[in-house]
Amino acid sequence: MSTVLLNHTKVWAAIQNALQFIPGTGMVKEEKSPEERYILSKPITVKVGGEGGSIVITGMMSDHEMTYITMTGQNTARLKDVTLINAQGETVTIDATMASWGGTNWTSDFWHKGELDVQGDIRLMIGEEARIEVPIHLTKAESFDSYSELGPTSTANGLSITAITDKVDEKARVSIITPPRQDFRIIDYGIHGVYMHEESLKLHVVNKAGKKLEITTVQGLSSPQSELYFPLGRTPDETYTLTIPEINVEYQDEVKVKVPAETTDSLNQTFEIAGYPVTITHVEKTSPTTLRVYTDLHYDEKAPSSLYMIGAEESGMAKLKEKTGEVVYLECTIKPGSKHLTLHINRPDVVFRGPWVFHLRQSDFSG
Repeated sequence: MSTVLLNHTKVWAAIQNALQFIPGTGMVKEEKSPEERYILSKPITVKVGGEGGSIVITGMMSDHEMTYITMTGQNTARLKDVTLINAQGETVTIDATMASWGGTNWTSDFWHKGELDVQGDIRLMIGEEARIEVPIHLTKAESFDSYSELGPTSTANGLSITAITDKVDEKARVSIITPPRQDFRIIDYGIHGVYMHEESLKLHVVNKAGKKLEITTVQGLSSPQSELYFPLGRTPDETYTLTIPEINVEYQDEVKVKVPAETTDSLNQTFEIAGYPVTITHVEKTSPTTLRVYTDLHYDEKAPSSLYMIGAEESGMAKLKEKTGEVVYLECTIKPGSKHLTLHINRPDVVFRGPWVFHLRQSDFSG
């Protein structure tokens, strides 16, 4: 018996992956053996210009394959590249590879392929006109055997969520992560909430006295938004309860459905997408080129999960039901004189209900 147990342990150790969390990026690296990787443990804020401009280096990672940097800016020009200077004085220019912007805010990712020597004290040169030198010290990423070792983990509805805690500028920072899934991707951890759902169904934090605390986030390109901040109390015995009532996910599934291109009452045509039933109750031709496809998604607020959103390649607009946000009808384009329309139904969005609850202490934010 002891031999069998020993062999089982060896097999389990062989299939376990080493986990490394990359702060500020929402990434967890899963590998068969730990890699030497250097990370920025806390964000760095740099004041730029005289009009309240600022740039935040939100995350940085460097290993034998690549160097990756994430930044956000406010009231300042968007950066097209940055220059990294290592401890030996060697320089390399790293170009922005992805960016988004709106109003006075922007966010960018910078990526360099290949290994760089980033040990010791390095510097990052940023800015388009007046270059600013930012001192940076990366730390070696710690490896863990499980998500529960990374931070408090809550499981509900078959899904485990982990909250990684630390402290940044006297505020609590919580990074929310989950093990990767093949069947769906998480759209939102409840930070923004499902459109039209009640405010109480969003992620929230209360302190020991039951006071709801203000939550702030930092703009980023990674999806879903997974990093949040809230103010810390001053007493060592303060506690916090972080609750995620529901999350929403999107499945990778598509279904073809053929419907009449003329007004048809009591159609009641049912199909499945991502394992959820959808009934097309009726269709209404509102113009020679427009067909409204009315749906019943069998939405149940008491069920562990509910389909609330579908799309279609042939549709450019949908009407949603108040409070639940579920699709009432898809407005689709048809060719004049068509007898039928083949719909390519896709992007099924599902709300997963918890709650996922995390009981946090002041000492969890001692970093």
